[in-house]
Amino acid sequence: MLSYAALIRTLTEPVTAVLAVLAVFSTAWFALSFARPLAPPIVAWVPVPLSFGLAALAAERVARTAALAAPTRLFWRRLAVALGVMTLALISNGHDALSGPGAPHQQVEPLTILMYLAGLMVALWALLRLPGAPRSRKVRLTLGLDSGVVMLAGGLFVGYFTVYGSPEALSATGSAWWALTVITLGFLTILAVVKLALSGNGTLDRGALSVLGLAALAGALGGALMPVIQSKPYLHVGHVSVPAAAFLAAVSAGLQRRTGTAQVPLPRPRRPFSLLPYAAIVATDALLLFATRSASSQIRLVVIGTIALTALVVMRQIAAFYDNANLLARLDASMLEVSRHEQRFRSLVQNSSDVITINDVDGKYVYISPSVEAILGISVRQWLGRPVHDFVHPDDRDALMEMSHRLRERPGVTATCQVRMRHADGGWRWAEVVSTNRMDDPTVRGIVSNTRDITETKRFQDELAHQATHDALTLLANRTLFTEQASGALSAGGGVSLALIDLDDFKTINDRLGHAVGDAVLVAVAGRLRKCARPGDSVARLGGDEFAVLLRDVTPKQADRIVEQIITVLGAPVNVEGHDLLVQASIGLVDGEPGMGSSELLRRADVAMYAAKEQGRSRCVRYAAEMDLRAIEYAQLGAELRRAVDSGELFLMYQPVVTLPAGEVSAVEALVRWQHPERGLVSPAEFVPVAERNGTIVQLGAWVLREACRQMVEWRQTYGDAAPSRVGVNVSARQLREPGFAQTVADVLHETGLGPGDLLVEITETAVFDGGPALEAVHALRELGVSVALDDFGTGHSSLGLLRTCPVDVLKVDKSFVDGVTGTVEQAAIATSLAHIAQALRLRAVAEGVETAAQAKRLYQLGYRLAQGFHFARPLSPEDVGSRLSARADAEKESPDSWDPPALAS
Repeated sequence: MLSYAALIRTLTEPVTAVLAVLAVFSTAWFALSFARPLAPPIVAWVPVPLSFGLAALAAERVARTAALAAPTRLFWRRLAVALGVMTLALISNGHDALSGPGAPHQQVEPLTILMYLAGLMVALWALLRLPGAPRSRKVRLTLGLDSGVVMLAGGLFVGYFTVYGSPEALSATGSAWWALTVITLGFLTILAVVKLALSGNGTLDRGALSVLGLAALAGALGGALMPVIQSKPYLHVGHVSVPAAAFLAAVSAGLQRRTGTAQVPLPRPRRPFSLLPYAAIVATDALLLFATRSASSQIRLVVIGTIALTALVVMRQIAAFYDNANLLARLDASMLEVSRHEQRFRSLVQNSSDVITINDVDGKYVYISPSVEAILGISVRQWLGRPVHDFVHPDDRDALMEMSHRLRERPGVTATCQVRMRHADGGWRWAEVVSTNRMDDPTVRGIVSNTRDITETKRFQDELAHQATHDALTLLANRTLFTEQASGALSAGGGVSLALIDLDDFKTINDRLGHAVGDAVLVAVAGRLRKCARPGDSVARLGGDEFAVLLRDVTPKQADRIVEQIITVLGAPVNVEGHDLLVQASIGLVDGEPGMGSSELLRRADVAMYAAKEQGRSRCVRYAAEMDLRAIEYAQLGAELRRAVDSGELFLMYQPVVTLPAGEVSAVEALVRWQHPERGLVSPAEFVPVAERNGTIVQLGAWVLREACRQMVEWRQTYGDAAPSRVGVNVSARQLREPGFAQTVADVLHETGLGPGDLLVEITETAVFDGGPALEAVHALRELGVSVALDDFGTGHSSLGLLRTCPVDVLKVDKSFVDGVTGTVEQAAIATSLAHIAQALRLRAVAEGVETAAQAKRLYQLGYRLAQGFHFARPLSPEDVGSRLSARADAEKESPDSWDPPALAS
């Protein structure tokens, strides 16, 4: 398309500007000299050859432009030669016109005519040698017909004007050769225009091509002026046409030079037909009217009717052209859309992460998408013609065959299966195959499958399934999987036994050494249990420090031996981060029975395991039916105990702690009792272990603490200095480990008004031996001002180092050591040693369980100044204690110095 900016730049070039001036000068000179000559004729002839010479230079400049394509440069070089030859012809023509007898005249010598023909032939040869775009046979036929129409119309014009104007041309030029030359030039020009306008060319710039066609027409139309100037020998048609044609040729050359190397095919014209044939028809109709201007009216009427009919046919044909063009446009749009859909589908298939395949009725691959190489690493050609089962894992071929049978039932059926397919590396990849029977589709006639790599998905699913059924720490089966395994083993029959293993005092490891060490111990225990299990047995971690071993195909004796092995293996120290830890376990063993479920099996093992703990831990107890009765009784007792705390069934008894040797009440120890509405008085030996087991001990201990403090405040208010110096309250290990226990004590003291120094908290060695939160709670109690006593000292872990780490005030020596004080020296050695240790550490020692006067006397001799037991008083009700305190107060009034101050008061 002709660019306005490119045209402006071309017109401002020096050569083009000079040619424009020459063209304007020549045209003006011709017009002004038409009436009479203004100057010698040579003035009009000088610009003529000069113009074509400059045009030849412009064409040669284009031919030397390296940025243009080779065919384009070759055309302009040939055109430069043609313009050069025409320049010589014009110089010779000027010489002919200005020399010889009768000059100036319009006569042309034969040499000049030959030179004109030679130049025109070279130009025509350059045009005809231009490569054209490839066309179909139909298009070539259309172009041939259009060219025939144009050539015929041109022939009519040339023939008519030859007959009409040849006498004038002959008289003007003095030679019939010049008329023949004009006729020939006209035909050749028409041929060139047909070549350029109808055929087109993809080599030349479209704008340059159009301007070059105008240059050819300008040169050819100059011959039409010959009859006008036959009486003016000083004028020549070339004075006007040649500078104009040269100017247009130079403009065409400039436009071509600016196109650069980007040679693109001509865009498809908007008009669905060429105007040139129809212009030729219009021109012929005009010629017909002109030729019959002197004919009769009847003939002119026929001519006009014929012209009108021709016009209607032309308009009808043009309308048909536009209709066809619209249809073709819609067809092209549809084909383009189809092509886009096809390309999109092809792109999706070729670039999809899934593999698209088509298998024939025999199961052989007839098509497979290229994505198979990316997924399975096997090239497409290795698949084609081979059956599916060649690439499927042998264990999965049955599933594939089953799917194949379902697909062949009827067309349109869709089936899915998951199989492992061979990879080029020799491994296998999991694939999900979704297939549809398209045998009824004539374009397919096969089984269309979409195969997706699900290897990672399967791996994630397996990992999730493993995580859902296995313990993350020990990698053992968890409770869910173990329950399923137990159910399967019980359903299969055979000898089945279950060993439920609970680690004893495992919480102390976490509290003292941290959870990291505790986790390492659990992992070590899991490894040892795996080694004890036989092939086919199952080991699981049910939660916390609880493990289970399911023994299959085993007799009771074999199960006993395996459990003994487990106890032995677990008894070996576990070294974790430099700590040699002793791991002990309580094991409940139960044998499976016909019709038993996994839940019942676990329940019985749990009952047996708790029985093992009650019997002293670090042992195995086999389940017996009577254990259920005891477990039910314990469960019922635990539920009733929870109710008893709130319903007022509990009450406190107080056992005095007396001074030696006088036996005066120094302090009291609060002891909880339970008056059951149906069972009567329930022994603490029965309900305290139940409270420890179900956690009620925390609630029970808080009630005892509050009630004892309240009673102590009441005695102080009633009896003054005659009241006990302190009240002792037993605190369990569970209470000490409760967060905020020290704050609970502080709140009770504040609520009741009892001073911290009036409260003695009695704890066991076991509760604080392993340190942790329990020992921290003891320190917090001491910071409150509360005294601490180690109860039953010597029966627990009995570490003298505990007396340095645990801030205690009182040692309460257990009854088992007091019983032997009246025997041999060896029997009394421990009680004697403990008295000396207490004295050395400035602790107060209290002898528990004194039952005889001899024991009391001997204890006094050993250095004990405080004691308690049935010899002095059994546990008393608050009222009985009050009676004793009242008698003591009366005695104090009568003889204030008759009694020693209580030893615990200082």
